[in-house]
Amino acid sequence: MKKIKVGVIGCGNMGKVIIDSLVDIIGYKNVFCCDIDDQKVQEIKQKYKINSLLSNKELAKVVDIIILAVKPQQIKDVLEEIKDFVDSKKVVVSIAAGIKIKFLENVLGKKQIIRVMPNLPMKIGMGVASICKNKFCHKDNFIFVKKIFSKKSVVIKLDEKFFDLITAVSGSGPAYIFYISEIMQEVATKLGLPKEIVPNVVNYTILGAAKMLTEEKMSAQELREAVTSKKGTTEQAIKTFEMYNTKKLFYNAIKSAFRRAKEISKEVSKI
Repeated sequence: MKKIKVGVIGCGNMGKVIIDSLVDIIGYKNVFCCDIDDQKVQEIKQKYKINSLLSNKELAKVVDIIILAVKPQQIKDVLEEIKDFVDSKKVVVSIAAGIKIKFLENVLGKKQIIRVMPNLPMKIGMGVASICKNKFCHKDNFIFVKKIFSKKSVVIKLDEKFFDLITAVSGSGPAYIFYISEIMQEVATKLGLPKEIVPNVVNYTILGAAKMLTEEKMSAQELREAVTSKKGTTEQAIKTFEMYNTKKLFYNAIKSAFRRAKEISKEVSKI
């Protein structure tokens, strides 16, 4: 059976993660890359021994699946470069934030297109990736692309209409947790814990809680209630969070991220 050849355009952080997965799945001989930054290409080649090509056109000619791991502002130029080499058998996968399938179809025509919204923890094999396809994409190709992202993420099949919201929740979500860690570390230090131990204390507390959320057969509310003893320290902290309406604060923050995601989608569609 013919081995699938996959090309990645863009060798930045997310491009590297995808290449790492591809090498495991199809072998380095069947992975191709291209980037305007030759230093990035050389670093990737040295680490993975994959094929590199000098232009996006050359890459589009030789592969079966083209993964666009470039910034939204670069997407139109890349599409214009490759469009004459994308036939009905090839698949184009975009991970560019805010770039809708309709935008890709307007340039490429009635081709097989998949859109993926990964998040940063994919770098350590703990990501969340939302995925959708257009009506021209074959089922077996969709399953294969899901397999690529499943290597380092939980993959969620999702209607594209939810992509702006998932951007605000899982795309921006890691930063919310980083911010909580930042606040907890600052407070712990201010209240007297030795500064050198604070990062481990806070970050492993968050990591342990996250593992319980995914491994215990209990909801977030049930886990919180299990930790919250009557008249105990946790109850006092939770009451303080409630007094300052922390839930509303989170709602407004995520809603504002959602609103901005919709604005960005409109902005990039005009590129």
